[in-house]
Amino acid sequence: MTQLPLQDARLASLLDHYLEARGDRPMPGRRDIDALAIAPLLPHVWICEYQPAAGTFRYRLAGEEINAVFQGRVAGRLLSDLVAAEHFDAVNAGFLDVVRLRQAALTSGPIYRCLERVALGERLALPLSDDGETADGIIGATIRRALVDARTAAETEQRRETVDVAALGRPEQAAPADGTAQAMPRRRTPVRSAARPSGR
Repeated sequence: MTQLPLQDARLASLLDHYLEARGDRPMPGRRDIDALAIAPLLPHVWICEYQPAAGTFRYRLAGEEINAVFQGRVAGRLLSDLVAAEHFDAVNAGFLDVVRLRQAALTSGPIYRCLERVALGERLALPLSDDGETADGIIGATIRRALVDARTAAETEQRRETVDVAALGRPEQAAPADGTAQAMPRRRTPVRSAARPSGR
């Protein structure tokens, strides 16, 4: 099994829950995700659904941190509504790889380069599947650590690592963002209902 080099313990908790939720299938569906299992991460979580006719993705859910980055409610909007035209093809291609190739994708370094609010951070994107076989959406989480200027962003390498979900193993213990361990509650609450009030 292959492990992704996650730095943030909250992203590790998402990956761990994802692997538990899928069981013996290649991928879980949106209904399999338990909001309480990833409660500390919810402000940073987003879920989007692939729209074949549009060739892109529509956001179905997002946490308050994601709304803050885009300065408004993201749920219900297309990726093309949020990303500037000159950056859209590259961003959309990365999302398409997650669903078409059934990949887990980890991006670290400068994030939100498609916006003026570039930050250093880490993003994990994982494919979802209603039938367990054909990917039709993505669950992800994006952690911002520090805003940076354009020069710093240009001088800092962005790394993107991908792993076929079939080969994906449970993460090693990552460092908690605040230096303390965070216990994960086990009572089950579907993410679609628990996180919806925060928007994307």
